[in-house]
Amino acid sequence: MTEPTAELPSLAADHPDNPSVMIDVHGAHVAVPGSLRQPGVVQQRVYDPGRTVEHPGSEVHFPPINNGLDYLISVVEHLEADEERVSARDLKYAVLHLAAGAEVLLKARLQQEHWALVFKDPARASHDELVKGTLLSCSPEETVNRLQKIARVQISAGEAAALKKLAEHRNALQHYGLIGEAANARAVESKTAEVLDFLIRFLDEQLLPTLGQEAREALEVDMERIRGGLLQIRSFVKKRLQRLQGTLSAHRELTVECSECRQWAHLVLPDPNEKALLLSSCLLCGATMPSDSAALCYAVELLGSDPFPVDGSAPAYETCPACGGPDTLVRGVRTLADPERPVAFCFQCPGEVREPYEPPAADVDWGNVPKL
Repeated sequence: MTEPTAELPSLAADHPDNPSVMIDVHGAHVAVPGSLRQPGVVQQRVYDPGRTVEHPGSEVHFPPINNGLDYLISVVEHLEADEERVSARDLKYAVLHLAAGAEVLLKARLQQEHWALVFKDPARASHDELVKGTLLSCSPEETVNRLQKIARVQISAGEAAALKKLAEHRNALQHYGLIGEAANARAVESKTAEVLDFLIRFLDEQLLPTLGQEAREALEVDMERIRGGLLQIRSFVKKRLQRLQGTLSAHRELTVECSECRQWAHLVLPDPNEKALLLSSCLLCGATMPSDSAALCYAVELLGSDPFPVDGSAPAYETCPACGGPDTLVRGVRTLADPERPVAFCFQCPGEVREPYEPPAADVDWGNVPKL
């Protein structure tokens, strides 16, 4: 074994059979990938020869589209763990980098329409500020709004909602940390797949066609890396759903789409011993909430309802006429039994509420139910 230099750790020389230390192609002693970190032993890094930006000593040069793609590659690297669940650190940087990548790519398209549109106030846009990067730019939500209304880019309500939720999670993580329902690894994986799918299509339709052939070919390595990562993340979600199919299929009429991870795995089972607001959970991501919150989240997140309707518009939720549950009935819910048929669904009874209404199965004094 080659004797270590003064800069290299003595651990390898003292313990030549140490399975956690290896010699790389340059003769340096480095930690074996996946081993525990050891003081003085540098971590080995694997470089993709097709990506110049990963080469040691490469020039820092990230134009907007390249920059956005690099963020997305980081996302799939953090979520491609072989384990059932990614680490907390992987989750943290997946959220940060996905939000950053989405914002960079969306604003790159907005800038193609007109450079002033990326400013918070286009009327006060300064080209010098744009070049120096000192501008006060528009919010992610306003970026989507301008792309839809000015650039006429097709972004569905569901895609816009997913991008908005992602920006909210990024903001919370940067300023307050990531805890609670937002810090759900499985939900983040599912949402990541949804946003990545949109961004790949956005790149293919809106950004890459504006580049020359040479520039497009240079980015193809990155695009293939992202597409491959998306397929692997999707496969994780698919495998988990397959394991749940037995339980979900047995309760198809009570299984709805989850407002957190957007998978058909939120099961609302009745509890004969429950005298207060019924709790229901997503079997995939674990999101758990009382019936009134489940109704509100479904109506707002999945149906796009306004929680505070005005001008006589339909309410997001109603009191259930069957069981009397306050704010637990939502119209337009789709169940796994027939995903194409919207129904009036109560998250407290629970199930589809049809006319004529059946009397409640049990007497519940809703006046004594504590508000959560």
